[in-house]
Amino acid sequence: MSAESIDKEVPADDDLHDDVHDGDGENHDHEHDEEDEAQAEADLARMTQALAALDDDVLRQALTAMSEKSRLEVAAQLQLPRATMRLGDALVPLVRRKLQTAAPDHQLQVLFALAQHVNDQTVEALGPRAEEPTRDDLLEVLPAVLERHGPTLVTLMLAGYAASDALCRPVMRELLETDDRFVIGPPVAVDAKPELAAPEPAIDKAELEAKREQRRAAKEAKHAAEVREREARATAQEKRRQAVHDAKRKAR
Repeated sequence: MSAESIDKEVPADDDLHDDVHDGDGENHDHEHDEEDEAQAEADLARMTQALAALDDDVLRQALTAMSEKSRLEVAAQLQLPRATMRLGDALVPLVRRKLQTAAPDHQLQVLFALAQHVNDQTVEALGPRAEEPTRDDLLEVLPAVLERHGPTLVTLMLAGYAASDALCRPVMRELLETDDRFVIGPPVAVDAKPELAAPEPAIDKAELEAKREQRRAAKEAKHAAEVREREARATAQEKRRQAVHDAKRKAR
C-alpha cells in the first residue's frame, strides 16, 4: 500500500505534535540542501583540477583525436574563432589558458569533448548498464579503457560525470575518492604568453587568380573609359573651334 492511499483525520491535539515534527523536517531538508550544495561545489572544483592536470602531450592528443564536431564545440565553448582550432601545437597553451577562466558549464562541455573516445569505449563496454552502472560494472570495463587511453583521460571522464547531473554521479565520485588509479595530478603551469591570432584562412589558387584577373579587367576598363572621355572632350573642342571659325567667316 502506498503512503498516498492513506487519508486519515488526525485529532486536534496531534496537529501541534505534527507541526513540531514538520519543523524538524524542514531543518533537516535545509541541512541536506546545504550538504548537497557543498558536495556539488567540491565536484566542480575537482573537475577543474582534473582539467588543469592535463599535461601538454595528453591535451594535444585529445585535441588531435576529437571529431570535427567536437572541435567546433570546443571553439564555441571557449569563445575561440573556428580557424584557431588549426593552430597545431600553439593550440595547446591557448586552450589551457581559456579553460582556466571558463565558466564551469563550459569547462564540463570541453571536458567531455576531450574525453570523447574514452567515454565512447566505456559506454560501449557497459552496454545496457551504461545509464546507471554500479561500481562493479565500472571495475569490470575500465581496465581495458585504461590500457588504451591511460589514467589521465579516464580520470578526467570520471571527474566530468561526478560534476554532472548523470545518474552515475555517485559511483564516479566514489571511484575518484577510493581508487588509487584515478588520482588527479598537480596542475600544469599556464603559459602567460599573449594569445596567438588565428591564422588567415588559405585562399585557393584559382580563386586568387580570378581576383587578379578581375582587378586587371577593372583597370583596363577604367583606362578605356578615360581614353574615350579624352577623345570626346577633344572632339567637342574641335567642333566649338570650327563653329567659331564658321561664324567669323559669315560675319565678313
